[in-house]
Amino acid sequence: MTILLIRHTPSNAVPDASPLPLPARVAGHRLACRDCDSLPALVRCLQRAQRSRPALVLIATAAVDAPQWARYGQALRTALEDLPAPYIEMASNDDDALDEHLHPQHAPAARVVCSSGRQDACRLSLAIAAHRLQAVEG
Repeated sequence: MTILLIRHTPSNAVPDASPLPLPARVAGHRLACRDCDSLPALVRCLQRAQRSRPALVLIATAAVDAPQWARYGQALRTALEDLPAPYIEMASNDDDALDEHLHPQHAPAARVVCSSGRQDACRLSLAIAAHRLQAVEG
């Protein structure tokens, strides 16, 4: 099975100073990464996850303005609710969190809010993912 990491980084955002070297496997599962530069792209990534059926989805969110939430929020909420696996959300602050804007029927399995940067949030989220999957698989 696969763990899917979706990184939402708008094209106008400053990229991370040094990309996080990601492990090829987490808790025995392959780690696949997808980058999205907009909310519509994030919706498409989530819809593809419905078909690929990962064991767990990690979503790194970015700041989005109110008009984008108004325009794409319903499609994004539907895509989150249709995920076939639990998800862990990463945000730099509570205001950027999907749950704060979308109030999906199924909240994330965990929300990692890490103001020190996406790399720290990703490391912590991968550790949570490993622990959850190892507990499920016994």
